[in-house]
Order: sequence, then C-alpha cells, then structure tokens
Amino acid sequence: EKEAAAEGFRTRGLEGCEFYQENGMAKYTYGASNNYNEIYRLRKAILDKFPGAFIIAFKNGVKMDVNQAIREFKQNRNR
Repeated sequence: EKEAAAEGFRTRGLEGCEFYQENGMAKYTYGASNNYNEIYRLRKAILDKFPGAFIIAFKNGVKMDVNQAIREFKQNRNR
C-alpha cells in the first residue's frame, strides 16, 4: 500500500516522497527545510497536482504545532 501511494506521487512528478506513521496510518510528505518561506513556496508549487497539500512541522523528529514552528522560525531568523 505504501509503495502504491509513493508511485502515485511519482506519476504526478514528485520524487523523494517520504512517510511517517500517525495514529496507525501512513502519512506522506514531500520536501523538508528549516526555512518556512522555502516550504511555503514548495507547497504553492505543487498545489495544482495536490490541492490538499498542507504544511506540517517536526522538531527533533516529533511532530509539532505549525504555528509554534513558525514563531520559532521567526525568532531564530531575527537573531
């Protein structure tokens, strides 16, 4: 099942998709960066093929609140 989903991403032109487990479900991701602006642009670029795409955040491998991640990004950017 995971391979079939990854193939679906590839047929839409996205290589390098990864996945993580959450509540017993495999969830697929595309792109990673510490720079929120870069991820925002990446999301915009794939919306035509993946209209439901959204941004998630991880810190030290643990999913965290996106708004908190944005606040931390802005604080660290200003240092």
